[in-house]
Amino acid sequence: MGQSYLLLGPEKGLKEDFISKVRSQIGSCDTSKFYAFEDYEAELYAQLNNNDLFADHKLVILDEVQEIKTADKVKPLVEYIQNPSDCATLVMTSTELYVNSAIMGAVEAQGKDHVVKFYELFESKKNEWLSSFFRRNGLSIEQKAITAIIEKVENNLQEFQNTCSQMVVFLKTIPGKDSVTYDDVEEFLSHTREENEFTLFSYIARCKLESALDCLHTLLRTKDAATVTAMCASRLSSYFRRALSVQINVRNGCGMGLRYGEDNSAFSKKVFDGDRPISMPKDREIYRDCCNNYTQKDMERILVTLAEYDIKIKEIGTALQPVMMEKCIVDVICNKGRHTKALEFAKL
Repeated sequence: MGQSYLLLGPEKGLKEDFISKVRSQIGSCDTSKFYAFEDYEAELYAQLNNNDLFADHKLVILDEVQEIKTADKVKPLVEYIQNPSDCATLVMTSTELYVNSAIMGAVEAQGKDHVVKFYELFESKKNEWLSSFFRRNGLSIEQKAITAIIEKVENNLQEFQNTCSQMVVFLKTIPGKDSVTYDDVEEFLSHTREENEFTLFSYIARCKLESALDCLHTLLRTKDAATVTAMCASRLSSYFRRALSVQINVRNGCGMGLRYGEDNSAFSKKVFDGDRPISMPKDREIYRDCCNNYTQKDMERILVTLAEYDIKIKEIGTALQPVMMEKCIVDVICNKGRHTKALEFAKL
């Protein structure tokens, strides 16, 4: 008979290990993934209840289960868990430690080991894991380098594993290299980090002007410049609109807690149409910092300014678009959306 599992908490790497173990126990199977903040129901239940012609069993993953709250969504899911199909295993995940009690209760009824909580590692455990990983690969690592990895890499074992494995391959190409220094980590991460529009927003959210401009220039060098400048202002608007939503929720009494047990409802309550929950701990930190650095009035003014720049960037010539984007970033970070003196371009 098919089974259901509920994996809770912020530690993504250990969840992936658990899912891999379930997959290996099942054997040959097809895997499908759905997200609870999307319209998933029709396709999810079709996958769960219909036999597959090409595989004996199916592994179906449903992410962000904390978003399932209303009775019309909770009831059919609970009914399925209580009467599962023989041809599928359902794995539900959430970055939260608790979800709807009816869903948790239905899974727990299959066995206490079917609901598993994965807590973020304590700082000492992260230090221990990183030291052990490099030692197993024939390298010692200084404490400053460990701290840099913890600060700069997404805080879960999966990302640590991926990044450190690549770093070992890189360092092994250096003759006589037997230790990892802070400079090694900085050099490797600076060359391998993929910048994107959300990275740009993270620098702006934290008022890091130099880093934001460096990120913009990296995007312009590594991607199609016209596409970057055309998208950046509009994409930044979507991030600031979400930040404004969090700020409004805070004003209405919601919390921005980042630790277990703290009120974090500001990240999940919707204010504007299209809002999605902010579930990743690192993303929540960025939005929290944005709310601490910009007031609600700042964000409202910034959204107007970004809309104006979006129009200007599309109207001017390609050669001047990067300059206009730089000015946009300066106006947002340094002037909180207020315009500096208008740029004057030569006219024929």
